[in-house]
Amino acid sequence: MNRATLIRGIQIIVTLTLASFAYVLYREIHDKQASLAAAFAHVRPGWLLVGAVLALQEGLFGGLRIWTLGRVLWPELRVRTAVTSEFVLMFCAGVTPGQAGAAPSQAAVLVHGGMRLVDVATAELLTASCTITFFLLSALVIFTLQQSGMLVLQAGQEIEWLLLFTVAMFGAALVALIIAAAYPPLLKGIVRALSVPLGKLLRAALLCARRVPRLRASAEAALARPGTTTARLLRSVDEFHQGFRIYMRRGKRAYAAALLLTFGFFCSRFAVAYFILLGLGIPTTPSTFVAVGPPIVQVVLIQALLNFALYMTPTPGASGVAELGSNALMSPWVQGAFVVPYVVLWRVLTLFLCMFVGGLYVFRYLGTDVLEERVKQTEAEKRALEEAARAASESAPLREEETADRQRGMG
Repeated sequence: MNRATLIRGIQIIVTLTLASFAYVLYREIHDKQASLAAAFAHVRPGWLLVGAVLALQEGLFGGLRIWTLGRVLWPELRVRTAVTSEFVLMFCAGVTPGQAGAAPSQAAVLVHGGMRLVDVATAELLTASCTITFFLLSALVIFTLQQSGMLVLQAGQEIEWLLLFTVAMFGAALVALIIAAAYPPLLKGIVRALSVPLGKLLRAALLCARRVPRLRASAEAALARPGTTTARLLRSVDEFHQGFRIYMRRGKRAYAAALLLTFGFFCSRFAVAYFILLGLGIPTTPSTFVAVGPPIVQVVLIQALLNFALYMTPTPGASGVAELGSNALMSPWVQGAFVVPYVVLWRVLTLFLCMFVGGLYVFRYLGTDVLEERVKQTEAEKRALEEAARAASESAPLREEETADRQRGMG
């Protein structure tokens, strides 16, 4: 991994995210000629501070969630390491398309903290199942309320398609996780099936890498051991299954606590929008009927619905879709001169605030190469143990034969 190249790539992605955010704001100001001075005339900083605290708790409670699950497999996991990993996850989720960098970045921090990579993967998958469960239940609640007339949205048919797609996608993901954990042969079959086409791509990439002087040694070593990656993945499947069985025996309470933390921090994050309304002096009662219940419950429902679209957006940080979707769904509350200030505060508190905290950790680690060195060290130690165990198993029959020869000689 080239540290300078990685940092430069992150900087470019962050710049693109901020640029798209600035473009949407510029278009809003240009089209609507919003009066920012009038919108901020009655601002209440205290409520905005409450919103900031609720936004930051996502990193704290999310870290407690991975700590609760991770310590089942590795009791030495520290709370600080887990919380740090969650903020790093939030940064990398915001700067990578489709949040693709979220899980690998958190895994790197946990491995740096001393946790085995396979244990991290097991805890990450259980964490993902908590998130999927929350999305499924919230989608079903929103769909039921809409069908019964207790939730009215401006988008109409598009929202129904979004809900159906959400239920189908996350439902399939949850079923796949359960089957893969409970029945390893299925996951092994998938690994073997994918190893053929992916193996050819990997070999082609290694042949290209061999032409680069800095990569020649590692590329030739990998080419000399074909099938090593597949074998390692197959062993990881067995280790993952063993970790899952450990959770089934003594991790039920930890998983229940992780589910509660998941519901807690998502609902708290969704409530940030309500306190932004209070902070800007916007009436919390919508101009048109939205849903049954108090205003904060209505805002949380709308934010939960908006969250589905954000998770499925391929742009880094869901830039563009987030701003336009928020304007459409929050229109019963936010209108006229308040549109731009609300969107700015909403994005700053729900995305950029936690990204800033996570970014401090990311660039600190990248600056010292801690994550890269630790991951390589852990993988090297694991390979050394596997080779030692393999050598011991191969030499055992030879030792038995030597012992038998000595006994016959003495006789």
